[in-house]
Amino acid sequence: MQRVILKPRKDIPVRAGHPWIFSEAIAQDASGTPGQLVEVMAAEGGSLGIGTWNGKTSIRVRMLNHDAREAIDAKFFTTRFRALEEWKRSRLPADTTGYRLVHAEVDGLPGLVIDRYADVFVFQLHTSGMERLRDLIVAALTEVFAPKAIVERSDLDVRKLEGLSDQPIAVRAGKIDGPVSFHEAGLTFLADTLEGQKTGFFLDQREARMTVGRLAAGKNVLNLFSYTGGFSVHAAKGGAAFVMSIDSSHPALKLAEEQFRANGLDPDDEEKCMFMQADIFKMLESSETPEGPYELIICDPPALAKRNEQVPQALKAYTELNTACLKRLQPGGILVTSSCSGRVDPEDFRNLLRHAAGRAGRTVRLLDWIVQPIDHAELLAFPEGRYLKTAVLEVR
Repeated sequence: MQRVILKPRKDIPVRAGHPWIFSEAIAQDASGTPGQLVEVMAAEGGSLGIGTWNGKTSIRVRMLNHDAREAIDAKFFTTRFRALEEWKRSRLPADTTGYRLVHAEVDGLPGLVIDRYADVFVFQLHTSGMERLRDLIVAALTEVFAPKAIVERSDLDVRKLEGLSDQPIAVRAGKIDGPVSFHEAGLTFLADTLEGQKTGFFLDQREARMTVGRLAAGKNVLNLFSYTGGFSVHAAKGGAAFVMSIDSSHPALKLAEEQFRANGLDPDDEEKCMFMQADIFKMLESSETPEGPYELIICDPPALAKRNEQVPQALKAYTELNTACLKRLQPGGILVTSSCSGRVDPEDFRNLLRHAAGRAGRTVRLLDWIVQPIDHAELLAFPEGRYLKTAVLEVR
């Protein structure tokens, strides 16, 4: 195993738990194949552990452990998976079988994401290091969980930064023939693991969905960018008078209807709910919203800034979206609004919401500020892993 030797004092972030080592922190680099394992050494000579190396990226090393005596083999993954399963299951809401088992760097496995939907596991490989460890990951999941199926969803643009191409969606073990049923806080949901976005469902918005369920009683609810209706189901089961779900994807809306049925709700009862396919940005440019007025609006758009150069335009788009939503709420109305763009930091999001309130001519109280749930929890030493922000706002 080759060694990477750091410059003086560049070991401090690593010892604090930061998983990345950048090229400028290295005094003596490795050479060879992207994704290979290397031992990282402090300038003074002490070992800092093992990581995966890629000479093509500014992030040269992604740390896997802090003890070079621990082999990166099947036992390494089975041990990690068992520990993460025990830690996360004990902290999830009751009757929840859909959650993130591995959240990449935050869980000590950079470049690897694994979502669990009951007895089906979906994983993504983001880096050249994890790409080389695929077989060990599948074997460890099989040994620890004996799942019904293991699906790989490494159809990711981010892989190009590592010199990797997209992988076709593949079932690596077992069989699967449609959306997978799982529970979230006692409600039933369906994850389209083969054709849906990400791994099939946005598990990270669990806390915000549960908050909507608590706020929705008796209210007319508008769910923008509804995707497969997770917020809509929580609102309806929470006693909403009416729920309108709007998204640009027809297949997503059809699956939303199925999720209503799975929870004993009638998606064809137009006095209680409706599903509309529309371009939400264009719709909000008009002065009217179908079937309004609404007392609770949910605005959960896709990531609008995936690269740093997209941030200014994203801030403008977020401001316009939230201005339009706030204009549609009367005093006492509530807006639940999110940004999943990691490059938009929390204070920037708060600032744009203040601007939106001013442009809408509304006085707004912050009722709640929701971040990533426990299975996506932020690692203090790794602020780069902080991305999800949800504000619960009341119009006065």
